[in-house]
Amino acid sequence: LAQYKPASGLPRGPSAWCSPLARHHRRAGGGTLRATMRLASRLLSAAGAQRVPAAAVAAASSSAGACRVQARCPTFAVQRRSCAAAATTTTAASGTRLGQYLEACGANWGDVAEIHEVVAVEDGQSFAWQVDLPPERLAALRPGESLESRPFELLSRGGGVIRARFQLFPKGDADAKDKSSCSLWLCTDSREPVPVELRLGGIERPGGSSDFCRLEDVLKSGALEVGVRLAPDAGKAMTSAGSPAVQQSLQLTGLQLAEWRLFDAAELFRAGALVSSPPFRFHHVLLGDMYLELQPGAPHPEHCALFFRCRVPTMRLRVNLEVGEGSFSKSFEAVGKSTPDADLKNGRCLQVNFEAPSVLDADGSLVVRAALEEVVTLPAALRDMIPRLDERASWPKRL
Repeated sequence: LAQYKPASGLPRGPSAWCSPLARHHRRAGGGTLRATMRLASRLLSAAGAQRVPAAAVAAASSSAGACRVQARCPTFAVQRRSCAAAATTTTAASGTRLGQYLEACGANWGDVAEIHEVVAVEDGQSFAWQVDLPPERLAALRPGESLESRPFELLSRGGGVIRARFQLFPKGDADAKDKSSCSLWLCTDSREPVPVELRLGGIERPGGSSDFCRLEDVLKSGALEVGVRLAPDAGKAMTSAGSPAVQQSLQLTGLQLAEWRLFDAAELFRAGALVSSPPFRFHHVLLGDMYLELQPGAPHPEHCALFFRCRVPTMRLRVNLEVGEGSFSKSFEAVGKSTPDADLKNGRCLQVNFEAPSVLDADGSLVVRAALEEVVTLPAALRDMIPRLDERASWPKRL
């Protein structure tokens, strides 16, 4: 017992007992917790102590157990050290125990791209949108793929509202002639053109273009700024148009049903302006924002056309649109990045006779119901990514 007794007398803390106990277990080839307790009691009795402190016994047992596991499973010891190192370098993406465990197993976290809001500057005459394009995000984009802002109110004068959203193609759209150029457009729900100037970085143009500028000229530190400035007479043109303010609501049930309600629809029909719904998503969040659109006077003056918009190229969704209590209903394939003219030509819309009975509710509102029937085609990258994302979401939150 002399080999366990410190030269200066009794041990003054748990650490004084842990090391010799651990050496005893390594020499003994393991042992049980009960043997460790008996050994600690004998040592204290020999030293003249009355009781083993709980902390000392716990520390001894923990040290012995750790040594026993290391002896039986060296790989586990390496993994324990890796987990401890990962815990000291925790980032925002791996701030949980699950994240630390996945990092220790070799997970490589990617930064989620933040979608910034469009902000108004200069008394509401100009708007700016920041787009983050780090190298890894830019490398994942292909020619023809777009980044879109959230809808915002471009102009609100004389009781009318024009809503718009930016559409940026960092590697050019289908009509771009220069492979190094990027494309920029502004999509609005106004039937009449709105005089604006678009800006990308420090380059301005009167309207959008497929060859707006070279990406390398406007990309600074992995980000760029998109802007639009209204012409001085834009407010006067809007006042003379007299388009009414759009009052609407959207209710989403799961990821398959959406109900869009337009209040005072007769007034919107007389104005003749294209109306877009708030954004929503069907099937999966990775498929991006989707919209319902109403075009009065198409294809006949007393008719209106209802479109289903999805913004992912090469994606096809079979949807069913219904107005009233089944008075008008149609199932068709909605194509990503399509235009109203192309949808009208190919019958990818629901045409409604606005003068037919039971089209409007008793309060004068128009109710459009959209249902997802089938996902016909998805881009290969999204099709492969969705199962992996769903599998990750089903992992336990704590280990």
